[in-house]
Amino acid sequence: MCYEVPLEVKLNENLIKPFRVSSLFAMGGAVSAGEDNDDLIDNLKEAQYIRTEKVEQAFRAIDRGDYYLDGYRDSAYKDLAWKHGNIHLSAPCIYSEVMEALKLQPGLSFLNLGSGTGYLSTMIGLIIGPYGVNHGVELHKDVVEYARQKLDEFIKNSDSFDK
Repeated sequence: MCYEVPLEVKLNENLIKPFRVSSLFAMGGAVSAGEDNDDLIDNLKEAQYIRTEKVEQAFRAIDRGDYYLDGYRDSAYKDLAWKHGNIHLSAPCIYSEVMEALKLQPGLSFLNLGSGTGYLSTMIGLIIGPYGVNHGVELHKDVVEYARQKLDEFIKNSDSFDK
């Protein structure tokens, strides 16, 4: 069940280091397009966006194309962000950079603000496992419904975990 909760965020400048926004938006498209999910991951590894085995395994367990709307899957294996209406996916190199930087381990907690399709949250869930805490917060009801549908399909069709 999803509840809307007012969220007030206070940033402590001593705790949060500033980053260059331009470098974040410049990411994506650095890796050549693949024919399928494995090609995309091989390209991300070759470009050293994916550096650890656990991140590679999570990417291979979830086909990025499964999170695209019907009729748009031809863009799934490009290292580019994609958006249609409220449904969006960031570039794969951004997801891999995030996952590598977080140094994820089983049992950790993860909060994804603007969780979109659930693609990133699902990959992270495979790493943090059943004893980790994995929450996504999404503003748009249609995207929440889409993410739930994609998670249900993943659970039904995946052999990545015990059922």
